[in-house]
Amino acid sequence: MTGTVMGAMTFKSLYTLLFRSPRYVLNYTVSTGGYRELVNTDNDRIYATEIYDRVSSHQLMEYRFDYDKPVHCQELMNCSSGDVPLQLEEDITKRSIKPKWSGWSDGSLSGVKRYAFEVWKMEFSLDYSVLREPDILSDYNPVPEFITEVLASNNTFPEYEPKEPGVYSTILEVADKANNSRYVRRIAIFDKTSEISVMSSHRLFVSSASNQSNYNWQTTPENVQTTLNVQWENHFMNEVHEKGHFLARVQDYTARLSDNVKRVDYKEIEPQFDDNEGSRTKYEIPNINSIVRFEISHGTPSTVAPTNGWEVIKPLKENKSIDLTDVSVKDGSSHQVWVRAYDKMGNEKIDSTIVHFDHSQPIVYPPKFEKNVDDGQFPFSSRVTVDAKDLHSGISKVSFKFVVESTGEVKNQKDFMVESQTQQFCDQFSACYCIPKGECFMPEIVLDIDNCWLKVPIERVEDEVHILQISVYNLAMLSSMTTYNLGEVDSFNGIQEYYSPSNITILKTSDTSLGISWIQADSCYDRAGILIRLFRTDNSTRDFKVHKDATTFDLTGLSPTTHYWFKLFTKYGNDTKFVMSGSPAILKFQTAEASVGFPPGGVAGLSAGFILLLIAAVVVLLFLGRTGRLQPAKARMTQGIRTIRNTIRVRPHTNAGYNNRAYSSTFDDDIYFYGQMESSGATNLKISRKDISMESELAQGRFATIYLAKYYGNHRDAQTVVAKVLKDDQKEENVMKMKAKINFYIEKVGHHKNVVDFIGYVEDDVRGAFMVLEYCESGVLKEFLISKKSDVTVDLEERLFRMVFGICLGMDYLSSKKVVHRRLAARNVLLDHLFEPKITGFGPEPGAEQEGEERIPLKWMAPECMKTTKHANELSDVFSFGIVMWEIFSLGDTPYPGIQSREVATRLKQGYKMKKPEYCDDAFYKIMLKCWHYHPNKRSGFAEVKDQLSNMFQEGPSEEYYYRTNDL
Repeated sequence: MTGTVMGAMTFKSLYTLLFRSPRYVLNYTVSTGGYRELVNTDNDRIYATEIYDRVSSHQLMEYRFDYDKPVHCQELMNCSSGDVPLQLEEDITKRSIKPKWSGWSDGSLSGVKRYAFEVWKMEFSLDYSVLREPDILSDYNPVPEFITEVLASNNTFPEYEPKEPGVYSTILEVADKANNSRYVRRIAIFDKTSEISVMSSHRLFVSSASNQSNYNWQTTPENVQTTLNVQWENHFMNEVHEKGHFLARVQDYTARLSDNVKRVDYKEIEPQFDDNEGSRTKYEIPNINSIVRFEISHGTPSTVAPTNGWEVIKPLKENKSIDLTDVSVKDGSSHQVWVRAYDKMGNEKIDSTIVHFDHSQPIVYPPKFEKNVDDGQFPFSSRVTVDAKDLHSGISKVSFKFVVESTGEVKNQKDFMVESQTQQFCDQFSACYCIPKGECFMPEIVLDIDNCWLKVPIERVEDEVHILQISVYNLAMLSSMTTYNLGEVDSFNGIQEYYSPSNITILKTSDTSLGISWIQADSCYDRAGILIRLFRTDNSTRDFKVHKDATTFDLTGLSPTTHYWFKLFTKYGNDTKFVMSGSPAILKFQTAEASVGFPPGGVAGLSAGFILLLIAAVVVLLFLGRTGRLQPAKARMTQGIRTIRNTIRVRPHTNAGYNNRAYSSTFDDDIYFYGQMESSGATNLKISRKDISMESELAQGRFATIYLAKYYGNHRDAQTVVAKVLKDDQKEENVMKMKAKINFYIEKVGHHKNVVDFIGYVEDDVRGAFMVLEYCESGVLKEFLISKKSDVTVDLEERLFRMVFGICLGMDYLSSKKVVHRRLAARNVLLDHLFEPKITGFGPEPGAEQEGEERIPLKWMAPECMKTTKHANELSDVFSFGIVMWEIFSLGDTPYPGIQSREVATRLKQGYKMKKPEYCDDAFYKIMLKCWHYHPNKRSGFAEVKDQLSNMFQEGPSEEYYYRTNDL
């Protein structure tokens, strides 16, 4: 059978026609027919032909093509009242998001079919400081918070209540039957929980008031127009809105979605359909800390805020000047200022401040003075009765200055705050008075002074006359002064009086030693040490030097059954200027009899027993050896010893490990005076061994092993610490070294945020006392610097500045404690988890190494210390600090590049100074150069260096400091 299709056309011509008209009609005619020939199968010949009549079929087919998108009546200028592409009932709401739309049509044949409504929670882009819909990423395809479809024939609108506060993007898709779409966007803020908070760290105050009065009192004279300058910077804030950037600019919609045929990024928001209307558009809303309006009011102090008379602050700012033209301002009067803040949700917060007025000084009468009273507050007390009053603002403070009459030198200054009284208290005394703001005061103020405040030095040779300057301040911090002649300072108890310890008590006596205790004497002078001078029967003497704060001591090396006596002195002053107490404490004693030994028969018996025991041990060893049991027995014994010691897991070395000198100084082998003293007042630093769990070994030092450990003390979660433990040999010398280090930290170092913290010490361990130190998990500063050479960022440069400042603060603290480091370098600075620098590697003054054998790191050392550090001091540490600054800004390079260590001393003497490192600015390099003065007396101390660095930093949150680059 064969057939014919009439009216056929090519695909190309059909495609062309489709785009010429939205309608196309196809007329199909199909005809079938033909003939068949009949064949004789016996001879394969045609014997007949049969003809079939043609059969035709006719069909019409209409196609409609729609390439036009829906349109809104606003585009055609034919809208009825209320027709909107998309509108939210409230675009700033505490209720559900409720959209509506109308006026959409489709001019082509298909017509509008459906609407799709989506709600997206917007996110803030830190890169562009804008709000935007979530981005589509290669591995993440975001979905909307809410989506629903509404048919065009259905006239109902959806609504949606978000789960949490935020800025939401609502998008309406309008689609016709041919799936041509248009999109409209509106922005909404949903928040029904947040509120405005008042930041206590930033107060509302009257800045025109006296800052010395904490801005509570203004000292404008009477009958002069008074102006109040009110400030409340960062005082009000909606923290939820501020952290979520609710009022930030909204980014233009990023086109998206493709159908892999012709439509690419077909989901887009055309400018006329983006959000340019309502209360929350795509533009940033002007605000300060998410506050959009401030109002201010003022008047007579009241506990209730005013209901009217509020003035809107325009333009939006956090300060306002108020002229009190119609207010009568008198001394003692008060005025209140209220500020009201609004956020975009309509929440409000009111706060206020009260300012008081006084321009007159207090009245001060001649004082009464009682010298050397017995019932005073201090061991050596005198008493001053100050008579003063101020009927307007009372008395807030009394200040004493002790001045040398002949020179005007101020020896000391002490301030005393005066507490106000209640009205009930004041009613009991006729002399008591109350000021207008309600506080009451007694006119007579009785104050005890410590005679030691006169600060008369040990070396004074001439009589001094001191004047007591008494300054009295009212609450407005206006002052009046009077004076009192104290006379010659020698007439005061405690001045140039040097007492010896008292109450000597014998704690224990043996044949060769005596243990004693005593009570330290009160004194106006610093103790430099204690001396015990022992006298033998032949009048020969032996001196024992004791730590200045010790209250017990053992006199050793004595002979049995011998009479002795000793004098106990206190040394006052320092190593260069000192005086010994004049009347030493004296004690006579006799040592015990010598211990009785064994009689000859007993000694013989003991010797025989020992020989028999030794023979038995040899027999056992021979038996174990011959039977092959010696090695297993030895293994069991070794295992037992390991169990007794501790189970230590050895950690493989990593980049963050502590295989360095950070916790084990070069001078750990030295024995110091601190090893012979008994620590006092350090019970709060004593840690029980059961509260320490050794985790892993970090490093091996000369006499100690460093462990990573857990500290379970103080009823809190485990704290990661470092334990410095004596090695197993427990030599007496090493025990003394450990004791010296512990006492040095307790008595000398103390605590500072930029010094590796001494957490405590353990005494009840089988290996002896050991130290527990702060664990600095970010490792050694030098290794950190080297690791950052290929990753230099602006944040890193800021961190380097802060590291320099932190090390300076730590060294200034150590210098104030009279601690000389001697080995300051980047390798002796650790970093905690916040990269805060922690100084380590210092200890008691090295004294055990022989002269000339001391190993000195020349490239970090001051010129005067390159042969020995015996005379090192704060100024030599300042030189090393300059080297550490260079290390930091060169990211860990070794100082004096290209110069060998043996050449450094000669080059420095010739005036050589290293060039400015790559990441250092001029301001810091100038400080380096000052640190590198060849002559020590030309260098600044750490206090001055700290002040120079402080001027380049501004204080930030949580006591951090940030480099102020605009000062460069």
